[in-house]
Amino acid sequence: MWLIVYLIPDALFHHLQVGAFSGSRDMPGVALTFDDGPGSDTEAVLDTLKALGVRATFFVVSERALAHPATIRRMVAEGHEIGIHMRQHISAFLLLPWQSYRRIGQSLKELNRLTGRRPELFRPPWGHVNLGTWLAARRFGLTPVFWNIAPDDWRRDRAPEWISHYVAQLAQPGTVVVLHDGGGTRTRTVQSLPAMVAGLRDAGLNPTTVGELTRDPSFLRRVWTWWEIRFTRGWNIETIPNSAGGGPFLRIGRIAYRGRQVTLLDGTELRRGAPMGEIHFGNPALSQLSGRAASGLRALHGVMAALADLAQWLKTHPAYQDIAAVGGVTLLDATRTIEKLGFIRVRVRGWTKWSMWVYLMILLAVYHHDGWKTLRRFRRLEPVMVLMDVGTLEARYGKGRRSVPRLPKCPPSAD
Repeated sequence: MWLIVYLIPDALFHHLQVGAFSGSRDMPGVALTFDDGPGSDTEAVLDTLKALGVRATFFVVSERALAHPATIRRMVAEGHEIGIHMRQHISAFLLLPWQSYRRIGQSLKELNRLTGRRPELFRPPWGHVNLGTWLAARRFGLTPVFWNIAPDDWRRDRAPEWISHYVAQLAQPGTVVVLHDGGGTRTRTVQSLPAMVAGLRDAGLNPTTVGELTRDPSFLRRVWTWWEIRFTRGWNIETIPNSAGGGPFLRIGRIAYRGRQVTLLDGTELRRGAPMGEIHFGNPALSQLSGRAASGLRALHGVMAALADLAQWLKTHPAYQDIAAVGGVTLLDATRTIEKLGFIRVRVRGWTKWSMWVYLMILLAVYHHDGWKTLRRFRRLEPVMVLMDVGTLEARYGKGRRSVPRLPKCPPSAD
């Protein structure tokens, strides 16, 4: 009975998020959501959002909302979205199913009466779900909304700078960020918002409400988003802002070189274990080009402009001052155009080759316009590592260039 009432519903509807909202990557929006309010800092949150020109979604505790009706009316007047966060902030694991069901219904009525609008979104406290929670959402036509990014802004050891960087670093089109405006002092959350919003906008992302995002029905993309966010966090991948506007084309992480020793274009010997910057494509941005006329040419020019952004970015980040090269593993080797950008090619062998082949094929299936159909076109491609020394990067793309460099002659490959 415990499995049926608590464990299975929470696994399905909270952790796997079956039937829950998932944002589409077709639009560059990121939903900022606030839980547990209204609280003592909610007005400060609203003041900051108003100054930044941002609308957000507030999942409010209806008992607290009744105690702060003016704050709720201000949310509605300023265009914010209001969702249900139960009547009291109690975990579904501490309630019987019919108690959860009844309290969600009560909260729906109270917020409807208070705002004059029927809430359509629901997030349970801590994301915990029991059978009654799920039945209530179904019965009342509520869309469960969980999150992709949780900076744990409620923790006392989370500085405002840490919170804002964490969100901007991990955000992708369609992701949902959970913050808090109630349940305690939220001064650090308020202080983090200006830098957070600036970081999102620098990455070509628009902070907005859940309702303004397009829903993505693909469970595969939802799972892949879950993986990518954890990969980005675990390997400390940084986003290179797109100076031309829009989504970023490149991201970078600091790693130790794992291939065989090679000679780079400037004569540098890159040895195993040497620090380098591992380049990752901004897959959501590139996916917007797939399936369009001249998409390959557009993607190429986008990457060339992004390399200029990368050259400038490396100058201002101390953690990358000692790297000898940038590069990564790619399948984009059909015409060797990548070499003309200034990279050399290094063969990938053994387990690395086949594991990367599988990984990159899944990427193509997830992000390409044609989905799994694209495997027929790319299955003969082999993974290849491309490397560029930092001196070549600076010489070809640095020094404040405003125009995209012309393609130089093809350098030799390091096969």
